[in-house]
Amino acid sequence: MQHPPDETRHHFSETLDATLRATVELGALVLENVRRTTEALLENRLDVARQVIEADEEVDRKYATLEHRVFEVMARQQPVAGDLRFLVSLTRILYEIERSGDLAVNCAKGLIRREGYSLSTNVQGLIARMSRKAAELFGQGLEALADLDAAAGARLDAADDAVDELVGELYTAIAERSDDMGFDLAIELSRVGRYMERIADHAVNIAEHVTFIVTGSFPEDETAATRDEG
Repeated sequence: MQHPPDETRHHFSETLDATLRATVELGALVLENVRRTTEALLENRLDVARQVIEADEEVDRKYATLEHRVFEVMARQQPVAGDLRFLVSLTRILYEIERSGDLAVNCAKGLIRREGYSLSTNVQGLIARMSRKAAELFGQGLEALADLDAAAGARLDAADDAVDELVGELYTAIAERSDDMGFDLAIELSRVGRYMERIADHAVNIAEHVTFIVTGSFPEDETAATRDEG
């Protein structure tokens, strides 16, 4: 039975909406894991670190299912123009989300390897601020995706500077105390800084892909065009 064009389009739109919602829900699972990771790092909770690792199995399963769904829609529906842009961008967003989950797991595994961290007040404070800011930025990236906020890309790119500054402060603090904490711990904490920095970067990437979905161009493309016009 052949469906009328309007009915077919309505069904296709519902499929896209459902896929978008499922992607945001996947991101919410990762965000919760990033927050768990912060708790584990700051309170030396090895049990919570193990929960982070276990929870990532569900993230991986849902990621694989969603990625397959997106490619199936592209293959079966043959979308064009804006719909195709949406679906292709969604594959990239799914990657950014899944990779962020892996970075949270990396933090948890490092904590377990060391059987907890012995941190100075300054270093602990920096990790707390950096991790919470990265989680906040990731949450904003998910909000941008849920709302299809065209302005989010440039906004999150600017907000990411705060995370980069905190990571730099953490590296400095680690270098100043490396003799006291030992080489292995210094390396592990530096990795935590790198992982959280990357989670924030993935949040920016998500927001920039949202800008592309809505406008057809990335924030940096618009900036370059403005410069050329000047």
